[in-house]
Amino acid sequence: MIWNNWLIVIPARLSSTRLPEKPLADLCGKPLVVRVYERLKPLADMGADVVVATDSERVMDACRQHQVPSVMTDAAHQSGTDRCAEVARKRPRAFIMNVQGDEPFVNTKDLETLARLMSERGAGMGTMMHKNSRRADYDNPNCVKLVVNDAHQALYFSRSPLPYYRAPQTFTYFWQHLGVYAFSSETLQKFCGLPQHALELAESLEQLRALGHNIPIVVSVADHPAIGIDTPEDLEAARARFSPPS
Repeated sequence: MIWNNWLIVIPARLSSTRLPEKPLADLCGKPLVVRVYERLKPLADMGADVVVATDSERVMDACRQHQVPSVMTDAAHQSGTDRCAEVARKRPRAFIMNVQGDEPFVNTKDLETLARLMSERGAGMGTMMHKNSRRADYDNPNCVKLVVNDAHQALYFSRSPLPYYRAPQTFTYFWQHLGVYAFSSETLQKFCGLPQHALELAESLEQLRALGHNIPIVVSVADHPAIGIDTPEDLEAARARFSPPS
């Protein structure tokens, strides 16, 4: 089975400026990080090693209370990717997927599409994109855009409108980046050992470190948009739409 080769890490840290203690926020009776794990549990049932990675004893306690696998990681990590790399050194699998701890609506079929693309291509790094026709999102710097070549390899990611439609009336859609990352074990360790790239610093987009250092990124098409939780308003909207996995 494809998932036997995969470690899926859910990074969860308490420090969040827009939504304090986000992993522990209540989502219809359980902490948010627990709801994310529940969304991914079918993949664990199919052979994946799914685990929460945190730097907080309180998150660890919440996971233990709900029988969610979790590991403590170094508080000095600068990103969730660094946290994934630490876990991967202790729980070896051929591929590692980083699924954000604020994505309780992530679609497992979309994750499977990415996993299969990584395996078929023997790729070192991969991510996902979703077709978006909303002009407001295209103009929003918080919505990350990307362009790919015909082989579905990423050419560039940006907070700016991408591609730029010189004739505005020709705008139809853009590819929105979804923040799920997949790596081969070797590429993940290599990536985390690289210095930050000038492009990464300019856009504050970690994936540009890979492109800047000549690590190709394959991109699968997701059928479902990302619905993350970053603010109290997002949390209220999530509570309104949430239904537990069957």
